[in-house]
Amino acid sequence: MSSGKSKHQSVLSEAYFKRISEALANAGVHQPTLVIDKAHLDHNLVAVKAITERGFDFRIVAKSLPSVPMLNYLMSSANTKRLMSFHMPFLKHVAENIPSAEILMGKPMPVAAVESFYQSIEKRHGPSALFDPETQLQWLIDSYERAEQYAALAEKLNIKMRISLEIDVGLHRGGFSDKRSFEDALKFIKKDKHLELSGLLGYEAHITKVPSIVGGYKKAFDQAWSTYQSYVDSIVSLYGEAALQDLVLNTAGSTTYPLYTKTGLMNELATASALVKPTDFDVFTLDHHLPAAFIAAPVLKVVKDPELPAAKTLSRLMHRVGLLPRKACFIYGGNWLAEPCYPAGSKRANILGHSSNQEMYELKVSDDLQVDDFMYFRPRQSEAVFLQFGDIALYDNGEIVDWWPVFDQEPLRKPDY
Repeated sequence: MSSGKSKHQSVLSEAYFKRISEALANAGVHQPTLVIDKAHLDHNLVAVKAITERGFDFRIVAKSLPSVPMLNYLMSSANTKRLMSFHMPFLKHVAENIPSAEILMGKPMPVAAVESFYQSIEKRHGPSALFDPETQLQWLIDSYERAEQYAALAEKLNIKMRISLEIDVGLHRGGFSDKRSFEDALKFIKKDKHLELSGLLGYEAHITKVPSIVGGYKKAFDQAWSTYQSYVDSIVSLYGEAALQDLVLNTAGSTTYPLYTKTGLMNELATASALVKPTDFDVFTLDHHLPAAFIAAPVLKVVKDPELPAAKTLSRLMHRVGLLPRKACFIYGGNWLAEPCYPAGSKRANILGHSSNQEMYELKVSDDLQVDDFMYFRPRQSEAVFLQFGDIALYDNGEIVDWWPVFDQEPLRKPDY
């Protein structure tokens, strides 16, 4: 299985990063900044659409791209209003700022958190009031007990709630895993006047990680498909075949979406990280994708023959035998969930340990990195990194063309009436 790294090395050249550095300097950037390459983002979106346009609806996972302008751009380019949300403050933020969105929750939420959401939007004014949870929001439940909790809340608030059921198709991270409890939940929803069945979610991120010794990804994919079908059959037996026309049958993720080359069961694919390709997504299914997200960190100091504290003689010896680098730099910030990618071959130095203030990185002697130049990193995950740098710099054709604010992270609390 290829990791796609050889392709990245040819694309992410020294000249490429120097062009970004020039663009950042021209934009007056002098602090750690998250950069999105628009051309690479567009390239990846074309790849995703090549699959979804075969007959699937496309749902963008908002947690992985936590910026309203970024989501607006991608939703418009992909002609979709469908988003997936995983965090209550982000749900509120999207409802207020993208009121046309159709949102599916990607994980079950504590019922108290769900109630806080409704309380937070109870006295809305302006554009956010255009978002209607009863028609635009699908909550996710994973057990009969949670269905009862949501039904009690819906009755208390006198609202309708659309409910999707999380099913375990092989990941074993929760969700309905036996048909009896699933069918009991279906029957409960069917007769409850406040709940409405809206679909299924069967996430299968494990597929590309299954080793060939136990069948590999092809066998895992077939098993997930078969399991999903069995739950759909239960819906048909209780609701009838016609009910499937109105249900969202969601599956896939960034590492697995390319495997869905045929339609006929699931009708919706979800992805987002594949659009920016952090290092955790350097997998064989995404060899055709390009890294589109980078952290640019100014270099504060360049050091020749760095030494261990209070150990000059030992340091000299360690330099001779190659146990200490001959060249290193200290950057502005550090300790991010990210991997250095420029200069090529640079790596975190172990001399002083991690630092979020001025982290030290080993360089090759031939590297010409200077003070005030930028060092570059690829995030391992987008959702854990994108929120750390303020507005995102959008890079396109040699310049920074826009700044995309990230999500508001204000926690939900009961309103102070």
